Amino acid sequence: MKGLRTKENFKFLRFWKIVQDSANAMGKIFFLDCGDGNCFEDDNIECENLTGWLIDIDKSNEFEVIFKSFSNIDDVWDDYLAFVAWHKNDDNNISVTFEWL
Repeated sequence: MKGLRTKENFKFLRFWKIVQDSANAMGKIFFLDCGDGNCFEDDNIECENLTGWLIDIDKSNEFEVIFKSFSNIDDVWDDYLAFVAWHKNDDNNISVTFEWL
């Protein structure tokens, strides 16, 4: 799955779809570096704040080669570092917001 280096469970992948749909709406793809706390899990979904790179779709293939190689990601990509915070509204729907680091 685009933006992930490891295989994840089905509950996290449900959350991941929310993350990627939100990123795609901005013309971007999110590449996960690590979880960043604020964990939530129920029978259907597993959420956590995330840190990674929010990359323009037209640059995503170039970045993905570096990302998948597990090599050091050059400083040239630092402008794309982002934090993802998840939120649950009154109707129990999950959404995310992105903040540039």
